[in-house]
Amino acid sequence: AWPQFGEASLDDHFAHQDPQELACRTYDGIGIEVRDILARSDLYERAGKNQHAFCTDIDRAGDTRILCNLKNDLRWNTTILHELGHAVYNQLIDPALPYLLRTPAHSLSTEAIALLMGRLTLKEDWLGLIGRLPDAVLAERLPRLRAQERNRQILFARWVFVMSHFERAMYADPEQDLNALWWNLVERFQRLARPEGRDEPDWAAKYHIANAPAMYHNYLLGELNASQLTHRLIADCGGLVDRPEAGQWLTANVFRRGAEADWNESLRRATGEPLTAQYFVDEFVSP
Repeated sequence: AWPQFGEASLDDHFAHQDPQELACRTYDGIGIEVRDILARSDLYERAGKNQHAFCTDIDRAGDTRILCNLKNDLRWNTTILHELGHAVYNQLIDPALPYLLRTPAHSLSTEAIALLMGRLTLKEDWLGLIGRLPDAVLAERLPRLRAQERNRQILFARWVFVMSHFERAMYADPEQDLNALWWNLVERFQRLARPEGRDEPDWAAKYHIANAPAMYHNYLLGELNASQLTHRLIADCGGLVDRPEAGQWLTANVFRRGAEADWNESLRRATGEPLTAQYFVDEFVSP
């Protein structure tokens, strides 16, 4: 059975705080400048604009930009920190590396940094020091927010299994009954019953299948990677929030190295061991 908890939100607290200012304060605290990235970026809603959020590296020579649709709420504070995580990785790669190596070690490697930074909005030290959440509110809401995040991570892992197994099977045999395949996997991994009598291409409604194929497994591997980096940052730097030494550690051990080694070797060089699920389990699954 899933843990039971009352719904908690921090949107009321962030309603009068600018996500750009909080993002700058966050990255200032680890000694990484992001104002130049923000100045080049497209951050607010307008008619006809892509409603998604993403980061793009224009030239592998320092012109990195993000797209957001910022609102004053917790979700968009998380999103801008996430997208800037991608951006600083791109921007701080050693410019002396050959062009083809002037990129993150892998998609999952840059996702790990983005997730590492985005997760801060549910960390006690970030909420207190950067978000300026009053102690009484923090004590009342943080346990429920953490419970929500624990459930989200476990549920998300099951959703990744659906997407990854579906794409692998679809590419192996694209002529099979993809509608049935989709719901077979949803029932297997998410334990949701298919709608009775439905035979429609529900799988085709998922953005990533057409526009970001063979990507979804990188999100889960990135989550594992982010937990492993968190463990190392705590051990070596005492944490991440307001610790310039953490920014120096990330720059030296992750960012500057670009794609000079494959993703698992890059992680081993940074943390001392190849990818393991143990730190993710410790953070989100273990009691």
